[in-house]
Amino acid sequence: MNNDKNAVQARTGLALYGASAHVLARFRGWAAHLSPDERRRADAFSRPADREDYVAAHILARVAAARITGSPDTPGPAARTYVLVQRCDQCGGAHGRPRLPAHPGLHVSLSHTRGAVAAACAISPVGIDVEHWDEALAPDADLPGLNERERRRLGAFASVACTHHAPSPRALAWLRLWTRKESLIKVGGTTLDEMSGIDLSSLPMSEAPLRAWQRRVAHGVWAMTDWLDPALRVTGTVSSAGDMSVERIEA
Repeated sequence: MNNDKNAVQARTGLALYGASAHVLARFRGWAAHLSPDERRRADAFSRPADREDYVAAHILARVAAARITGSPDTPGPAARTYVLVQRCDQCGGAHGRPRLPAHPGLHVSLSHTRGAVAAACAISPVGIDVEHWDEALAPDADLPGLNERERRRLGAFASVACTHHAPSPRALAWLRLWTRKESLIKVGGTTLDEMSGIDLSSLPMSEAPLRAWQRRVAHGVWAMTDWLDPALRVTGTVSSAGDMSVERIEA
């Protein structure tokens, strides 16, 4: 094993994100290893773009897992071991938190939004969320699960639209709360019904939408890495108990 693979294995967690088209172009070979359940769910999307986002996210989860374990990120003989399984705890359907049965020591999470995807793999529980933004994002959007302190904090942000085709500062702060809370749900730190009990009002929310950046914050035992990418117009958060590296997939 070379030094690069040793460095990858030394990571406790890796998060990847990028345009769906870029992920499919670089790693399309993984599509042949989608499970029957994944193929059925992909085929259920009526819009081709939504289908591509779904497939790209499930491919990217495998790429993250392969990199963490030191395997090539193009499918080879070990590709069959990176089968993703999703089963809902309530209904038993082919959705819910993904897992890798052949790699019980690894945790995976994935997310897709309009034209972009994100996925994470770690040796401890991990949750990731990515959302698309544009100038049409409602500046006064009402996020379910907010508590009164968070609402007051949002009220301090200007709602005027910016001139660089980004949403208003208030709308970006709203999205940041959303990606953080979604990542906490996925990592097991809360549930959809208990979102309002999670108070993130003390964490930084101001965003700089003119450049790509990352920021690390903490909530209880969870370490969060936020990122924003103006080229893709996406914002995301990955949460885990361990250290996470966030990398963009280039064309």
